Amino acid sequence: MNYRINNKWVVVFGALTAQMAIGALYAWSLFNEPISVAFDWDLDAVVTTYAITLVSFALTMIYSGRLQLKKGPRFTALIGGVLYSSGILLSAFVTSPTMLYITYGVMGGAGVGFIYVCQLSTLVKWFPNKKGAITGVATAAFAIGAILFKQVITGLLQISDTTVYTTDMVSSTFLTLGIIYAVMTIGGALLLDLPDNGHEVNKLNGNDGRDYETKELLRTPNFYKLLFSDLLALMPGLLIIGLAKDIGSQYIGIKDTDLITAAALVGYLAMFNAGGRLVSGRLADKFGALKIYRTMYLITIISLAFLSFVQVKPVAIIAILIIGVGYGSFLSLVPTITGKLFGPKNFSSNYSLIFQAYGAAALLGIFIKKSVSFDQAFMIAMLTAVAGLAVAMTIKENKQLES
Repeated sequence: MNYRINNKWVVVFGALTAQMAIGALYAWSLFNEPISVAFDWDLDAVVTTYAITLVSFALTMIYSGRLQLKKGPRFTALIGGVLYSSGILLSAFVTSPTMLYITYGVMGGAGVGFIYVCQLSTLVKWFPNKKGAITGVATAAFAIGAILFKQVITGLLQISDTTVYTTDMVSSTFLTLGIIYAVMTIGGALLLDLPDNGHEVNKLNGNDGRDYETKELLRTPNFYKLLFSDLLALMPGLLIIGLAKDIGSQYIGIKDTDLITAAALVGYLAMFNAGGRLVSGRLADKFGALKIYRTMYLITIISLAFLSFVQVKPVAIIAILIIGVGYGSFLSLVPTITGKLFGPKNFSSNYSLIFQAYGAAALLGIFIKKSVSFDQAFMIAMLTAVAGLAVAMTIKENKQLES
């Protein structure tokens, strides 16, 4: 386990392979109907699995971020690979929603939490002068995983309006996916390594301020401003990604005869999500991550307004895809902003605390959807996003703090 890897492109390959495997998490909406029909479970009970997975993902990062600082990315990511693949494999044998919550939700989500932070913090240290771009690539790989596995899952479940879903079909899908995920995550983890003197190299190449310890981080107004604005930024995207197929068929009224089907919308959304991460990462290096963050916030608010008030099918589809771009951008930009504001040395630990906004946003989004209709949910998301943008405008960059 103590062997060295000095070729950064080998590390990139390992990191992106693992990222794509855990990115399959975003294709969960494809499971909602098949599991509900096959096991005769309430659809809301099945949808809850996705929220539990995201919360487990976020909470686990608090521990995994600190473990990564002590044990390194390889050890931490290996734990994640075992948890993630085991959780999916065990999901093949569930007989109740509660069991699914434990296997796919808690175990699978925890595995993602162990893996996700390792890739980001590792790649940033290998590319200290292109932090925004490499963060965009790393987070885009997560979204691309949803695109790839959308095709795999659709094929394994034979998703269509005429398919008769069975428990054996669902179980065999989980077994197959678990094996694939094990190869990708454990194999990718074994290729992770840090460059020599990674922290020192990073500090010499563009850190705008000093390195904050976690206790210091919790005493800064910027931490709470970024945490709260991130929560309200992510909520619309999480709401839409987790229920993309259902929104397409129930709210927009997409049919299998349309140019874009409800199932296909999941794939298109993942593509726009990935594109947002790549583009925003490059723009962050050029114009500043915080400026792009605020811009994407405004674009998301406008898209939510169209989704709420202009219920025309093409307009609604475009609005959803743009919200996907914004969501991907937020996940790409916030790690870069965190590094800029609080320093790279304790990035994994500090970012894991900011990332709690992700789990909170998932719970909030699902709770809102269970309580109100789709159009009301989008309206609430728009109003809270306006509040989030107002908070984001008050975040002070380090140059402002020093002046």
